[in-house]
Amino acid sequence: MAASNTEFQSMAQQALLQQQVGAAPAAVGSTFTTGTALPAATDTYFNGELGLVAAFDFDYDNIISFNQSLGWALWLAAFPLWPATTVCCVPCFLNNNVEWEARAQHVALTADGIRYVQEKRKSMCGLMCSDKGKVSKTVPYDKITDCDVQEPAGMACCCCIPRVLAEVSVDTASSGVSKEGVPRHELSLRGLKNPTEFKQAVWGMKRSQKGSASMVGSFAPAQLQMTQPSGAEMMQVFTEMRDELREVKELLNTKS
Repeated sequence: MAASNTEFQSMAQQALLQQQVGAAPAAVGSTFTTGTALPAATDTYFNGELGLVAAFDFDYDNIISFNQSLGWALWLAAFPLWPATTVCCVPCFLNNNVEWEARAQHVALTADGIRYVQEKRKSMCGLMCSDKGKVSKTVPYDKITDCDVQEPAGMACCCCIPRVLAEVSVDTASSGVSKEGVPRHELSLRGLKNPTEFKQAVWGMKRSQKGSASMVGSFAPAQLQMTQPSGAEMMQVFTEMRDELREVKELLNTKS
């Protein structure tokens, strides 16, 4: 199993990091070209992790800028809640909370699937008692049914803040729509620097894994056929064992 994982990781790295990711089932109008190199990531969070294929960067500065602007706009719009929120120091720590949440995110493609991590981080007023714990999730490639990108468009919060963050949605069989009619995704990544390249890499890994599995499936029956002994061979083994036991028994009787 370890050898197969190593081989699969090597295949994946060759396919992705050496510019061999083919075009996935691309959306209409996609400009991704077969053979396009993956962008180099500056995020070193996953360095040294077993099975790492490629890390992808979040655009932290853009995420922070947008969410801070949106947070202040929503706070200003909720003026009846100003006294209560001010007593709780919400305005004082709004910018910090947005930055803590944004910079805790990391995502990478591994030999096992899409790996998403939110590090342990500060929240609320920044005291230790209000810290949020680390959260991690891996979505296996063979469970993925869809991976698509929603490009930013339009305005947020009363048409005063332009949407600037693309969102990658990863779906599995458990995805769907909630009771309120809101789409429910297995994984949503908002604010990746290279969302289209991430989508194409996911499809490339899924195809690579499927191809590897089909190769194993095609060779396994032949290997079993070669190694499985015939009935005659088994009879010969049993006959030799019987003869050896008889010799041992006769030898013991002679000594006694």
